[in-house]
Amino acid sequence: MKANGTTRRALLGNIAMLGVAAGPGRVFAKTHRFSPVQKDFSDPYLELIRLLRQAAEIEQDLLVQYLYCAYALKPAYAQLVGSPAPNATSLMGVIIQEMQHLGSVNRLLVELDARPILTRQDFPYETDVYPFPFELAPLGAVNLAKFVYCESDPVRLGHVRSISSDSVFLVDKLKTTLGGSINANHVGKLYDAMVETLADLKEAGGVRIDFDFWFEELGRVKAEGEFGHFEFFHSLYEESHPLIKAIPGIWSLPASDARYPSYQVPVNPTAYDGRENTIKDPDLRALAWLGNLNYWCQLSLLDASYRRKSKPELALAEAIMMGPLMSLAQYLPTKGSAVPFDPLSMGSEPARNEAAGKRFTHRMLEETRNYARSIERLLPADFNLTIYDQLLVAV
Repeated sequence: MKANGTTRRALLGNIAMLGVAAGPGRVFAKTHRFSPVQKDFSDPYLELIRLLRQAAEIEQDLLVQYLYCAYALKPAYAQLVGSPAPNATSLMGVIIQEMQHLGSVNRLLVELDARPILTRQDFPYETDVYPFPFELAPLGAVNLAKFVYCESDPVRLGHVRSISSDSVFLVDKLKTTLGGSINANHVGKLYDAMVETLADLKEAGGVRIDFDFWFEELGRVKAEGEFGHFEFFHSLYEESHPLIKAIPGIWSLPASDARYPSYQVPVNPTAYDGRENTIKDPDLRALAWLGNLNYWCQLSLLDASYRRKSKPELALAEAIMMGPLMSLAQYLPTKGSAVPFDPLSMGSEPARNEAAGKRFTHRMLEETRNYARSIERLLPADFNLTIYDQLLVAV
């Protein structure tokens, strides 16, 4: 039954009160009424689908950019990369949490009878939603400033002072790094909009999902960014992190300095031939293309996992990420190149049903295995060629 206006106001009031509770345990953020994200649809179902699709793209954008930074770090900063366990104390820990966030918004899309979204940003078209233009670049002051800003709670950020000087507000320091102005958006504002639209959908009726679970889940995702991820990137940006503070002005060092944390890797490379940023060396481009193939196999398996709530496909996707993809992504920066995580033009699962989807994934794995065999002489020493036969049996 549709709730009356009093019920709706009470519900939104409860969400808002939970949103301003202090500390990492808070559940919800301030609602869409305080967010600049504009509504496109009056129907809350259509609007929520739209927002979730944007959130899925953004979560993948962030994790890919964080991955690019992590893999470009030199061995001396292996502790900063960390291990593949969800936490906010290492780059890989943050990446795993971003993968969980990607999973959350895609699972909600599926519960709403929409398809998962596993495409990354290429040409941003909605400037009030996207945090900042997608860019693959090694870790440095500029992208750290973007990460800090977009992961932050906008209300809290205005009161945070710089670690280096109590007379300087962090937001002003970020503006200086980014050239005097900040065009980036806060990811949390998109989640604010989703929380309110979810409340509108509950009030409108006609959709049967566990609303209480999803209110809490969206709030959890937002809180992990605005507290854990913000604090982690803030410590890197202001050079207070224990693993970098021994080298003053570390982000101001020339990239050629041996003390600089990252290898000299290209910005926004591509393994597609004939493009402006195409990797020139044919051997490195071949390895980068193999990196793309593994990335696309991973996305296809993730798509299947979200559509069918399948843990086996999720485990297989993780095996690719922590196996052949990681091997290539760690090796290429030592040669001055990188896995470009190019978008797949036909999407992660273009098939129309489950059986066809499995055939597509199987063919993609065969393509990847055969290509890897064709360039075996180029592969890193730790690359495991036999994994594809194992995956093909499991799919």
